Amino acid sequence: MIHFAFFFVLALYSTGAAAVGIPDSFPVVLDENTGRLDISRHLTYYEDSSSRLNISEIMDRWPKIASEGMPEEAYNFGFSNSTYWFHTRVTNQSSPNDRWIIEGLYPIIDRMEMFVVKADRSIARQTAGDSVPFLLRFRDHHNINFFLKLSSGQSVDVFFRVQTSGAVQMRTLLWDSDRFSSADHQERFLLGLYYGLLVCMAIFNFLIFVSIRDTSYLWYVSYILSYGLLQFTLNGLAFEHLWPESPWWNNRAVGFLISTGMCCVLGFSRSFLALRENAPRLEKVFLAFMVFFVVTGAASLFWPAYGLVIRVNTFAAAVAVGFVILAGGLCLYRRFRPARYFMLAWTALLSGMLLYTLKTFAVVPANFITEFGIQIGSAFEVIILSIALADRLRHMALKNQQVQQEMTEKLESRVAERTSELEAANRQLEALSSTDGLTGVFNRRFFDSRLEEESARCRRQGPMALIMIDVDHFKSFNDNFGHQAGDACLQRLADTLTAVVRRETDIVARYGGEEFAIILPYTDAIGASTLAETVRLTVERDLRFEWEGRPVPVTVSVGVAMAPGGRSVEPGELIAAADGALYASKQAGRNRVTVHPPGNLRPEAGEPVTP
Repeated sequence: MIHFAFFFVLALYSTGAAAVGIPDSFPVVLDENTGRLDISRHLTYYEDSSSRLNISEIMDRWPKIASEGMPEEAYNFGFSNSTYWFHTRVTNQSSPNDRWIIEGLYPIIDRMEMFVVKADRSIARQTAGDSVPFLLRFRDHHNINFFLKLSSGQSVDVFFRVQTSGAVQMRTLLWDSDRFSSADHQERFLLGLYYGLLVCMAIFNFLIFVSIRDTSYLWYVSYILSYGLLQFTLNGLAFEHLWPESPWWNNRAVGFLISTGMCCVLGFSRSFLALRENAPRLEKVFLAFMVFFVVTGAASLFWPAYGLVIRVNTFAAAVAVGFVILAGGLCLYRRFRPARYFMLAWTALLSGMLLYTLKTFAVVPANFITEFGIQIGSAFEVIILSIALADRLRHMALKNQQVQQEMTEKLESRVAERTSELEAANRQLEALSSTDGLTGVFNRRFFDSRLEEESARCRRQGPMALIMIDVDHFKSFNDNFGHQAGDACLQRLADTLTAVVRRETDIVARYGGEEFAIILPYTDAIGASTLAETVRLTVERDLRFEWEGRPVPVTVSVGVAMAPGGRSVEPGELIAAADGALYASKQAGRNRVTVHPPGNLRPEAGEPVTP
């Protein structure tokens, strides 16, 4: 009885296989533990270069035309104009589940058809792809998916017909329907976090751009938006949520967004790395690439042969990525500070992009890392560039502080310089206002001010003396030789007085006309009379004035007045006393010194001391 049952099951299984007549060396077998199964390596394939064969012809010829052996990885044929057929047999050996989902993990295949061939050779057909209306899919899901009803003990042959202008990739999963729904929720949650991060970074950088008007941030925002939309399209989410009724645009959007994204990448890199200063030749290369991607972006929308455009576009993107990395490395070698974070961040992103590109050209196998390499790399990029942006802002703030400090120091230096110039000018003006224009000694205005100060000091600290000097017979001098001779005489006299009076505290001033005065702080009667006699004698012996070749004798009369320390004295009294002594010298015969007695400032008290 047991043997009979065994042969009955074997006969039933053989009958199903024989009904279709398609051999399969590695069928897909489902059991009670099957929830998710990668059936990529269970597929055999045939390349229909003419794209003319139909399912009936394929079924009849499959034993002769199908590939042999189990592939090591999921099929990835890269770009091709051919139509590819794939086949596997699915047997539900013991699973109680009869509802299954077959998912294609490459959502941008243009058109993918699934044919389910039952034992009675009846055929069920389903169609999906990014050039097929989204509503035709069994599940509202961003990946291509088909429904398979297969009860326990049943077997079916499954054929896939794939035709696309892009890459042909056949990483395919078979799901328990419930497990598929659960995994879909988890995937959408992770993708939501990822795209949420991109949106936050775009808003954050746009606000920074609005604040500081740095075009690097505007380029970066443009890149994030175009790149995020490209990923949204590559993941099939854009077709699901943004334009489910526009398969033509969905098919063309990938090429257009690659061009837009690369143009923004190049623009951001050119601005962020300051290539105009750091690598001017590379900047020209970047500009040429940007123009190229503008052209290919337009071609993606309007050129009839879209397959050629997407291939050229993808290859150019890979080349441009290499130049971006080269530019970052060159700026890093030249010690450009922002290049450190740039290289770290963009190496992560561009490595993911490079893996994706190589996967598209079938250079590397299609798997989770290569399929989602851009998302993985960009997640790290966003984190690292956040640090880079913070460092950039900090560096800009420090630079602004440095510039402000330099400007402040420069301004302070200029203010100090101008202040010094102003003080010098004021001193010059003060000197001009206090200097006699003819003789160069202090004038009457300065004399009055200084005499008042010294009189006040005398009351507190010590004695002082005032000497008044007048040129003898000066009126006759002017009458005989002229006023020019008189002016020259006064100039020579002023020079003589300045040479004799050497203390810095002593003041020589022109009192008026031919009369001069000398203020002598901290000077007693003996010192004042001695200096007065020196002045008189020096003028008489050493002045030696000549006019028009004729020697002209010049003498002076001198009056000295004293103000002892510790008592109050008015400047007018001191002048009157000195002037009285001077008058006494003239009355006594001129060319002599008269000293007014100390302590008595009456003008008539002076007596001549030098005959």
